[in-house]
Amino acid sequence: MQTEVKVSIIISNRNDTAMLAVTVRSAIEALKALPPHSGEVIVCDNSDEHIYKLLQSVLPMGYTRDGTLNIIRQPFPGLFTARETAIKAARGTYILCLDSHMLCGHNMIADLVNFMDQHSSDSTIGFAHAPISWCHQHERASRHDRDMSTCELGDWNIHYDEERLITWKGMPWICRRDWFLDHDSGLGGYGALAEFNLAWGGGDMHIGVKPWLLGFRNWAVPCAPGIHIGPFPKVDLNKDKSVKVTQPSDPDSHLRYRLWSASGDSPTCLGFLVSCYVLGGERMMSRNKEHIKRKFSAYLDVDAYWHHAMNLGQGEKEWLDARKVMSFEQLLERRPWNGHGA
Repeated sequence: MQTEVKVSIIISNRNDTAMLAVTVRSAIEALKALPPHSGEVIVCDNSDEHIYKLLQSVLPMGYTRDGTLNIIRQPFPGLFTARETAIKAARGTYILCLDSHMLCGHNMIADLVNFMDQHSSDSTIGFAHAPISWCHQHERASRHDRDMSTCELGDWNIHYDEERLITWKGMPWICRRDWFLDHDSGLGGYGALAEFNLAWGGGDMHIGVKPWLLGFRNWAVPCAPGIHIGPFPKVDLNKDKSVKVTQPSDPDSHLRYRLWSASGDSPTCLGFLVSCYVLGGERMMSRNKEHIKRKFSAYLDVDAYWHHAMNLGQGEKEWLDARKVMSFEQLLERRPWNGHGA
């Protein structure tokens, strides 16, 4: 009898090779904490052609024979479309999203799956999140939550030692596959971000806040953090002891995926404007306008793309407006995550 696939690990890859190989092996090892053949890793690769050809030599292709590893080719670059393509191909009851340059924490995947199993009767479950840390930091610096008290995009806050409600966070996250894809009574996926193949930006906030507006809830799972691994931008120490971070400017650089710009059909970070419009209308765009400019002006001319962002998000905004149980303003006022799960 064929074993049920409990969880599908979803990885969108854009021009990662060695780091992707580490991530895939880390995920496969982490799946060994579950019953045999109950997990799979799906890579949707949207790399440049010469990078894609390298994957045959760097990935553990032997796992493709038993169905543990599945590699899908998306010929055009796009983070959110690639994730949704992988999710549609997944066989697992749950999907767990990882970056293409991560290490899985000790028993992280098993703990996330166990959390979902233990709460399987809770119809309000949206996303469950493992904390995340970075390879240049100690594990105690991991983060589990976003603080939306000063900015709706959220700034990194803290992690928790007990399971509790949180605002939102990026990956690693786990959720029910059928809920993520459900356009009638579930999340409805990335919406406009995937539909229009938008470049990096706004996706984590979009699908992090969207569940709350639809009546679902985000949870923190107390487990070992996922570790974000390099390569990182070059860091230099100035004479005055300040830190200078430089990104490779050569468009042919092998590090260009770290620039977030070689993906999608739009300027990098446009997704933040689109997500703001979908989630809270032009009022939310206006409240976050200066914050977006401060953080992302090197990538996006906010004023020039203001109305274009609204045009892109109009269809999904109408979808969300017809289904949401509270507005973004009501969410900020009620702060339902402060219930700590009670």
